[in-house]
Amino acid sequence: YKPRAHVSLEGWPIEFDWTEGQTFDASRANALMARAGKAKQAIVKQIQTIPKSNKKPVGLNTVQLLKAASTGLGMSPVQCMKVAEHLYTSGYISYPRTETTKYSDTFDLHAALQEQADHPAWGKTVSVLLRQGNIRNPKTGRDVGDHPPITPMKAAPRDEFTKGSEWRLYDYITRHFI
Repeated sequence: YKPRAHVSLEGWPIEFDWTEGQTFDASRANALMARAGKAKQAIVKQIQTIPKSNKKPVGLNTVQLLKAASTGLGMSPVQCMKVAEHLYTSGYISYPRTETTKYSDTFDLHAALQEQADHPAWGKTVSVLLRQGNIRNPKTGRDVGDHPPITPMKAAPRDEFTKGSEWRLYDYITRHFI
């Protein structure tokens, strides 16, 4: 058993590990859990942060969108493109038929992120990124000269979409971009 406590502090998830690490004694683990569940306060003796870094993904092209929709969103390629075309004509995303994965040097990444800063689902994350100020266009990707990568054009909450498939695709495109 590896006792851990998961707490939300001002909306941020925090994980607490037991200093002893683990135990093979089920009754000891259960007693610890019962005791921790009754606690009204705790003393933090040490804080350890673990830096994480991920490579920036390249811009989203049509092939990647179709793969993600069929494997992760349960949409056929035909349905995915119908939904993407509707999102495009409604102004939510950029043109969805592109093979380019590289943003141009003139693409205003800061403005595109700023558009999402007040979104109820990911606005807090975007605001943190903007406050950190370390925002640069990804240098990788491929420019085949057709259209820019698929990008969210305006922020829209879940209830602005009438169909679940529209929200799921918009959510994927926006989270990929962020």
